[in-house]
Amino acid sequence: MATKTTKSKKAPIAEATQSEADELLQKDGRDHQRVPVQLLVDYRSEGNYLFDFCRDLGTGGVFIETTKPLSHGSVVELTFTLPDSKETLEAKGRVIWVQTAIPEKNTAAGMGVQFEEFTQEQRVILQEFVDRYNKPGSRDKPTNKSA
Repeated sequence: MATKTTKSKKAPIAEATQSEADELLQKDGRDHQRVPVQLLVDYRSEGNYLFDFCRDLGTGGVFIETTKPLSHGSVVELTFTLPDSKETLEAKGRVIWVQTAIPEKNTAAGMGVQFEEFTQEQRVILQEFVDRYNKPGSRDKPTNKSA
């Protein structure tokens, strides 16, 4: 199982202006903006139904915090509800990296899932959520623990 450790950039983006957020994202090497958010994600892989909390979400994928991440390359079907929406989004994705917990660095175990299939309508809903959250002055961390 592949393991990747990354530095967390979640907190600075939550309090950054749009230009600062863009700069942080460029330094992070991501093609898609991400939002630090905690929400319940239901996912299915190889006939197993699981649920865990998401730590961050973007238009390109999601980080799912879990002590039992799926193996690199696993295909997953995801279902989640955005904090400011009643619409349930469904996507197919693939585990592209797995992270082990590093307590001294406050790094949680989990997996990065890249979205591979999304309806155009749902992709627009997700993009609008990310855009709203990354607006200057948006300081509240969205949560949805009852998804």
